[in-house]
Amino acid sequence: MPAAIALVMASAALAADAGPITDNPLIAIPAGSFVFGRDDGLENERPRRVVQGQPFAINRTEITNRQYEAFVAASGHRRAFYVDHPFLGLADRPVVGVSWGDADAFCRHYGLDLPSEQQYERAARGVEGNAFPWGHSSSDDARANVGADACCSGDDRDGYPMTAPADSFAAGASPEGVLNLVGNVWEWTRGLLKNQSSAELCGSHRQANSKNFPLPEGMSG
Repeated sequence: MPAAIALVMASAALAADAGPITDNPLIAIPAGSFVFGRDDGLENERPRRVVQGQPFAINRTEITNRQYEAFVAASGHRRAFYVDHPFLGLADRPVVGVSWGDADAFCRHYGLDLPSEQQYERAARGVEGNAFPWGHSSSDDARANVGADACCSGDDRDGYPMTAPADSFAAGASPEGVLNLVGNVWEWTRGLLKNQSSAELCGSHRQANSKNFPLPEGMSG
């Protein structure tokens, strides 16, 4: 499945800055303890425990095709696989069809980094380990673009047959104001899942029933 890009800056001093990505400001996430993991999930999500988090900042939205194309123009890096797709390639949609290496190169170009699994989970679940960014109530069409009940086909119940604009679903924002931390597309992180070697870098994803589309051979997501 293709993964999109969320970026972090591990610097509290710069958290209030608009950041280097045009129209995608960095949102400050303060230091402090928070619930990480859960006891009723997959084996690599267990156990639920309290950890101490350091301050960081994360972009308000997923990286869009427009923002990724600006990086391509400045760096000469290869374009995203779906950039010319009539829906997935729209300028305001999150960029998809990018490998972990593509996402890492994008981050490094702007002096940022992919979020760790802990950072992403803190941003998405808050300090109490909520089921969703908005709390524990279930998702609905006003809060997230979750796609069909059976992964991973699209539907238009929420007005978007495929991906939605990166700044959509304000009702589903986290308490800090970060959007689409569940649904829409899967996202790369910089961490490793359990039982993997350092050569097998992989990304976590936002939500398993997001609207996703196959990658070309030789890419992973």
